[in-house]
Amino acid sequence: MTGVPAPRARVAVLGAGPKAAALAAKTHVLNELGLADVELSVFERDEIGAHWTGRAGWTSGSERLGTRAEKDVGFPYRSTYRFGAHGKEIDARMQAFSWQSHLIDTGSYQQWIDAGLPSPTHRQFADYLKWVLTRAVTGVRVRRAEVTGLGYRPDGWVLEHRAAGGTGRETSYDGLVLTGHAVPGALPHHPQVAGRLLTAAGPRALLHTHALRPGSRVCVVGAGESAASCALYVADTFGEDVSVSVVSPYLPRSRAESYVEDRVYSDPHTAAWPQLPEADRRDFISRTDRGVISPRALEELSRARGVSFVLGRIRYVGPGAAGRVRVTVDQPGEVLRRDYDLVVNCTGGSPLHRLTALLDDASAGEVEACLGIPLRDDAALAREVDESLALRGLRPRLHVPGLAGLAQGPGFANLSSLGLLSDRVLGAYEHPAPTPLPARSARTVIASGRGTPE
Repeated sequence: MTGVPAPRARVAVLGAGPKAAALAAKTHVLNELGLADVELSVFERDEIGAHWTGRAGWTSGSERLGTRAEKDVGFPYRSTYRFGAHGKEIDARMQAFSWQSHLIDTGSYQQWIDAGLPSPTHRQFADYLKWVLTRAVTGVRVRRAEVTGLGYRPDGWVLEHRAAGGTGRETSYDGLVLTGHAVPGALPHHPQVAGRLLTAAGPRALLHTHALRPGSRVCVVGAGESAASCALYVADTFGEDVSVSVVSPYLPRSRAESYVEDRVYSDPHTAAWPQLPEADRRDFISRTDRGVISPRALEELSRARGVSFVLGRIRYVGPGAAGRVRVTVDQPGEVLRRDYDLVVNCTGGSPLHRLTALLDDASAGEVEACLGIPLRDDAALAREVDESLALRGLRPRLHVPGLAGLAQGPGFANLSSLGLLSDRVLGAYEHPAPTPLPARSARTVIASGRGTPE
């Protein structure tokens, strides 16, 4: 190290969910150890873990977490990859933020063990995130504010925000981290039926604002976990008197879960992920993460009476008979038209939707000029995510974990390797310079489980 202290790095995180909690805990530890000098600001409009509580969309809060709880904000506890000899001390201190430490602190550890280590509900997981973010304090600030605009400047990101106390403007952030769910794209529809179109992003309470009586029919559009969750909620809440049709391009598929798949999600080093052919990486993600349903949810769907599946793609949603909406579905060789009382869109969307919605026109143009790729071209941008989970060629940095699966590893887009995610992001702001990632051979054998990190 030189005798000149490195300037404090300022990083902003949009959303106070699992990724923000992992980044906050790691920031606290790195700052405490003197390995970094990071100011992490987490901006959240609603509440910590809002989308896990059941009060702000995507879940009812009662669903069980699909990822094991032990894959907490520090998992897989392999900080030596990024921080070398300091990694063991970092991992030891991160244990203070582990799922087990949370249970011990709240007096529920014995119950969890005796019950057979059950997966927590989404609401219980939200409680864990709150617990983490109230303890990660060194260099960490959680702001209850809605980000209303973004500006890109050579000297740092500019954030405009609105809170109960009024509006504000924050400047000169060295890094911006986008988190949260991708907002579903709009279904083609007639303006007259817009009031009967909901999305998975909306609170489940919105379903109760529509008069779903015996004989009502609900159309859920989507193939993945969000669609399964919504269908199960309607079936459990309204009973057999309300029928649910899940419209998907293919039959429900269970997520591939085995030691091999889980290991790649936890630690992409074991598979030399970036060196694998792109087609193999895309196939792996398709089989294990995109448009698939957890075995638990699929089993519940198979037992739910009144839930059926319709194969095809939505062409249009328009006015139907007796005040209903008519859904037109393109199927192989034919067109299906059915009337429903309500349609819930649970399809996927772009991880960059929030960015494009917030950037001013001049900033969007400058960002695209730096990247050489349009911001709406997710497929091309996904190839340009670097080791810090940021888009190459852009300074100040823009970290997009939700887009990092293809280039850096499938676990970064979900909850599978939150500790590794925080190492990658914050390693970009470490002082002295971050330790390079170890090289791995693409010939590493993972099918037998023998591919171990060096």
